Amino acid sequence: MKLPHISVKRPITTMMVFIAIFLFGAVALKILPRDVLPDIEFPTLTVITVYPGASAEVVEEQVTRRMETVLAATENLRTIQSSSKENVSFITMRFNWNVDINEASNSARDMIELVKRRLPRDVYQPVILKVNSAMIPVLSYAIQASDNYYELSDIIEEEIAAPLRKVEGVGTVVAIGAPRREIRVEVDPLKMQAYGLSVNQIATVLKSENITIPGGNINVGTRDFSVSVFGEIEDVSEIEEVVLKSFNQKPVRVRDVAEVKDDFEERNSYARSQSQRSVMFFVQKQTGTNTLQVADAVKAEMDHIRTLLPDDVEIIELIDSSDIVTRSIRNLFSTLWWAGLFVMIVVFVFLREWKSSLIIMLTMPISLIVAFIFMFMADYSINIFSLMSVVIAIGMVVDNAIVVLENVTRHVEEGSKPRQASVFGASEIGMAISASTLTTISVFVPMLFMGGIVGVLFKQLAVLTTVTLLASLITALSLTPMLSSRLLKPVKKGEEKHGRLYQLSERVFVAIENFYKSTLNWAVHHKKVVVALAVLFFGITIYMGTRIGTDYIPQFDSGDVIIEFEMEIGTSPLETERIARRIESIVREEIPELQAEFSIVGQTEDGALTTVGFQEGRNIGTMLVRMGRPEERDRSAKEAADVVRRRIEAEIPEIEQFTVTGGSLLSNALFGNVSPIEVNITGHDFDRLNNMALLIQRELQQMEGFINIENSIDPGKAEYQIRVDKQRASQLGLNSAMIALQVRQSIYGADAGEFDDGGDEYDIIVRYSPQHRNSPEDLNNIMISTLTGKQVPVREVATIVESRGPLEINREEQQRIVKVMADLNGISLGEGAARVQAMLDEIPHESGVSVELGGQISDQSESFDSLMLMFIAGILLVYMVMASQFESLKDPFIIIFAIPFSIIGVIWAFVVTGLTLSVVTFIGVIMLLGVVVNNGIVLVDYTNLLRKRGYSLVEAVLEGGRSRLRPVLMTSFTTILGMTPMALSTGMGSEMWSPLGITIIGGMLFSTVITLVLVPVIYTLFNRNA
Repeated sequence: MKLPHISVKRPITTMMVFIAIFLFGAVALKILPRDVLPDIEFPTLTVITVYPGASAEVVEEQVTRRMETVLAATENLRTIQSSSKENVSFITMRFNWNVDINEASNSARDMIELVKRRLPRDVYQPVILKVNSAMIPVLSYAIQASDNYYELSDIIEEEIAAPLRKVEGVGTVVAIGAPRREIRVEVDPLKMQAYGLSVNQIATVLKSENITIPGGNINVGTRDFSVSVFGEIEDVSEIEEVVLKSFNQKPVRVRDVAEVKDDFEERNSYARSQSQRSVMFFVQKQTGTNTLQVADAVKAEMDHIRTLLPDDVEIIELIDSSDIVTRSIRNLFSTLWWAGLFVMIVVFVFLREWKSSLIIMLTMPISLIVAFIFMFMADYSINIFSLMSVVIAIGMVVDNAIVVLENVTRHVEEGSKPRQASVFGASEIGMAISASTLTTISVFVPMLFMGGIVGVLFKQLAVLTTVTLLASLITALSLTPMLSSRLLKPVKKGEEKHGRLYQLSERVFVAIENFYKSTLNWAVHHKKVVVALAVLFFGITIYMGTRIGTDYIPQFDSGDVIIEFEMEIGTSPLETERIARRIESIVREEIPELQAEFSIVGQTEDGALTTVGFQEGRNIGTMLVRMGRPEERDRSAKEAADVVRRRIEAEIPEIEQFTVTGGSLLSNALFGNVSPIEVNITGHDFDRLNNMALLIQRELQQMEGFINIENSIDPGKAEYQIRVDKQRASQLGLNSAMIALQVRQSIYGADAGEFDDGGDEYDIIVRYSPQHRNSPEDLNNIMISTLTGKQVPVREVATIVESRGPLEINREEQQRIVKVMADLNGISLGEGAARVQAMLDEIPHESGVSVELGGQISDQSESFDSLMLMFIAGILLVYMVMASQFESLKDPFIIIFAIPFSIIGVIWAFVVTGLTLSVVTFIGVIMLLGVVVNNGIVLVDYTNLLRKRGYSLVEAVLEGGRSRLRPVLMTSFTTILGMTPMALSTGMGSEMWSPLGITIIGGMLFSTVITLVLVPVIYTLFNRNA
């Protein structure tokens, strides 16, 4: 190979190249954005359509279903789900992961344009939201005030939100719970009828009297003047004086038929923090921006904003996501340093010579620095997955340098000059270590094609580990021989090379080698016994493996306790808030570790709660409690959640259903807030769906291992249906649309324009006064104007029937769906799913109803199928690389025996530590494929070489094993100890990477033994007739 020759021949150039790499890497490390996770653009669109004043059933019939029909034809659509609630429709479209979500958004927008003319007139323009990781709020604040509480809406928009939107990196600012000013014209229907007026007429007049229209330009002499007719209302009191009509030659003014109130709109949602009403304020960042920089910039701007606010307005910082980013990354960097230190210790213990140790240790920072440069070029961020790849690689990057240095040192000790030995030694094994590196990185290639959220998350890990290992290969073939040629000294005959300590330790290593050789000698002469014992132990271990549980992806514990509760249908937001106060008391008693808490109840008109990940509904409340850091508390968030759950269950029976979960709001946002167990029940008959859901829920409640069991059954909200007598209506010149519109205007209100107060615009709403719209009798008395101007009460053209209408209607694939959801308590996801499936198979099913197990188990099953294909593909790629290296089909087959037996170590690691097989541990198993064979390659390759030199089969096996023992142990221990800090980590985010470290350590420990004993035995079996 030419690379070692060039680097040794031009040491200054080589040194300058690596210094430049180091400097570029240092700059990249400083400017790389930092985040918990990679930027994720989910292949998901959410279409939010607001229809003010409409019931859930009307929203479904007139908005959701019409839009679903058209949107379902969007190209590459995977699933379509919808939720119809009072005032708002949500349609969620999920596409395949390889779809360009921007193109999908444009296609959906075109589809919406096709259906817009079929939507009701009062429907707002549909809004399309792209779901990505940037939707997770970076910062959450509570804003409180006493004297200025009712001005908070204006203060937030003008003094807080507007400046924050200008901060670089800020995407969206969402405020929830702010009282909004509204000008209400509350009509007395009796007076209005006496003057022959209608709500629509009053609203129309107010609009026409509150307007400014440009009249054009006129020339006066040499000057131009613009002309405008100014008629805008400048003070709310002017509304009362607006003339509506003339009656008996006298003007009828607004004050004659209505009362004008400058007040606030009726509240449908409330926010609370620190035990008092607040306005919640969420700041979301733009995609691709640095979370830490955005958070710092927002905090700095908030410090300035505080100085400009009234004295009684207080801004309280509640949740700072950048803190999670900082702690997770700091924890991983700490893990990285400890891993590096352990690797250095291993290298020094085996080499016992500072120059040789220095040569190998320099490969670590260079390889890692190259990874950071690549991250900068590829527009990656420093996140837990990119850093995991570096930690994983740190124990492997020295392997190539160890092999090169060992070979160079051998040539020096045989009498070659360091310069020639460095070139020849590195060139001699250049192809071998290249093949060894290829076997390691080949297992990462299938990961690049893995779909779903798992593929997105682990793609960076695969790419960066590959880049780091390739960098270590180049470094081993360039920097290592260059440094060896300068630092190693020639050995003179008769010269004692090392001191007494080295000689003493050398005797220990020689004793270990001799013991291993004698053990191996016994093994190769008792091949059947060794193989039988190995097969027996493998079988016992596989049996143990069947008892290991399975899970999806480990959840973070950032100290979040999330409480979601639902009151009886029809409960007002005010009553729901009262229950939230009772939960607050329980939380403060049971979670003294809490650092922040807030709750939100009710429903926003524009779906704002949904955009920040909370449930909506007038009878629904959500509370988030954040505890201290893991190292600052002596229990997990899950344990705290269990205590709170028991208290709520015992003390607040008014709650219809609730869940209390502990873990991380981040995890919920990332994985869609999907319950571990979800039973999806679909069909068209609501009664049958509900009966089936209740049956399944009762069965789950009787089974152990399940908590937070709830259903999505909507018992319906009491409603009055006005059923039009079409024949009577037509006799009076009316139709259903005319009646419905006037009823809506009387109750919900008619838009009468906006009142401009110093640039701020507030709605003017005309409707019946509250005391005239509170009973069925009031509904009967609503006056309907005919085309001739005659007014008739509703009772003359319709009848009123009391019934129940749904508060929320969920649909999936254009069918109605009801779900039963449950969390797990003390059992794995796999075991829980098996129990539920067994129960579903036994219970009777309603006809016309489809029942399917979903939730995280569905995602896990899909991911495991992909990972199994990756596992098989990884084995094939490793075999193909080794076959190419050895130019043999037999030798790779011998080495591949290390792979199934490495699984033994993984299984026993699971048994000892209590781990389950999850996506993360499965990834660890796949990574082992490329690592565990490397030691076998070293042994088989050198054994083949000895046989070519004339050694007998047994002699070659014994001598090959003895002479390769040290490099095998050295590379194994660098990998194992490099992973140890990761495996033992307990800080923020360790739930994700600790299982990965344990998996690789377990597999490496056992595979090393297998490689040193079983592989030589298998080698003799396959070559005994050669």
